[in-house]
Amino acid sequence: METSTIIRVVIMAIGAIIAIVGMNKSKGGAVWGQPLAVCGAIIAIIAALWGIKRTIAGDDMKEARDREIEYQRIQTRELGKYLGDKFAGSKVVVMVDPMLRFDMYGDSIQREDPILEGLKQGLANKLTITAEIFPKMPVKEKKAPVTGPDGEIMPMDDMMEPMEMWFTAEKFKEILPAKDSYDIFITLIGIPSMGNVASVMRDLAGKKLVLVGGDTMSMGKLFMAGERQASVAPVAAAAVTYNPKAIYDDKPIPKNPKEAFDKRYLLITPENFESIKNEHSNLFAM
Repeated sequence: METSTIIRVVIMAIGAIIAIVGMNKSKGGAVWGQPLAVCGAIIAIIAALWGIKRTIAGDDMKEARDREIEYQRIQTRELGKYLGDKFAGSKVVVMVDPMLRFDMYGDSIQREDPILEGLKQGLANKLTITAEIFPKMPVKEKKAPVTGPDGEIMPMDDMMEPMEMWFTAEKFKEILPAKDSYDIFITLIGIPSMGNVASVMRDLAGKKLVLVGGDTMSMGKLFMAGERQASVAPVAAAAVTYNPKAIYDDKPIPKNPKEAFDKRYLLITPENFESIKNEHSNLFAM
């Protein structure tokens, strides 16, 4: 239950108690009983109206939305801090989500990207982002709207296929910058799972790879390989994934940044990979 909801319920209960006490005292002949009962009723009514107002205005929904967006920032903010402390001075390429920049018809749009925002906040000025890249989305043609049975206009929009269906190794190769322009490759959308995936690994060979979300099985393979395959594949420097013991509730976000992060996510590094694998045996299961 939201903190604000708990407060409203408590206030309503207090108002009701005051009203009941006032009515009982009034029946017993106390002159001040009736005014007290009226005050208690007013308090309860105000609390109830407050709740109705918040529901109509969507305040509770907005609080929940804002909280979830901030949790998205938190996951990459803590990752950015780790990278900034460990790899200060490095050059970084970030692969971002094209669906937050273009619609299915190829038109430019403006959407929040809290994952990228959090990463930049965490990196601060310790690392230099040399490029933000993204795969080119397949573009659809707009269909002419049709007229419904009552004369209403019904747009005929298609659904965009999931990214894993069209983000291939070939598309990845098209957008990859020159090797000498970066040291660390951070992907906020995973890596291609279709096409010649081995070529993706070769293209990133010798680089440090940072993964945010995505397939934990592939993530585990990269960490288990360590630096043994650095000549043919990137070295996993860090990753963020969900915490199997994550807590999802309506409580305010913990003020301590690490506590807030740990509530939902795991930061995986070469140093803690084995301990995380031992604690969460199914997380990297093949």
